[in-house]
Amino acid sequence: MIDYQGPLETDLPGVSVDGSVSRQWAQGTALLSQLKASNQLGATVIVGLGTNGEISPAAFDAMMSVLSGASKVIFVNTHVDRPWQDPNNAVLAQGVAKYPNAVLVDWNALATENPSWFGSDGTHLAIGGTGAQALASLIASKAS
Repeated sequence: MIDYQGPLETDLPGVSVDGSVSRQWAQGTALLSQLKASNQLGATVIVGLGTNGEISPAAFDAMMSVLSGASKVIFVNTHVDRPWQDPNNAVLAQGVAKYPNAVLVDWNALATENPSWFGSDGTHLAIGGTGAQALASLIASKAS
């Protein structure tokens, strides 16, 4: 989320972003649990995790348990040249299908069509660049 934090804050005024380098799914679940316990979660929650490691269906369900009171949970799928990309995206798609308050942003499809948006690693966007703006707009379209 660090790559697209600025455009996301522009597209969704009032959004609070807690991005971190290399955050794992379990760390994200723990953070969301802490935020929920301190009444700091909004009605809509955006989750952009899965680029840095595997996600299991049980881990997805555990996160949704934490987010059970959210009106909408927006999951951004992954675009990363790693063996877990497709399995993670499948877990996200299957998980979202199980929960009526969950929505999937298909970042992988848009990213695949626009390889010029990425740095040499094919994963990271230029901060505030065209790809970051496109991703923020895609997320914002699901938030309304």
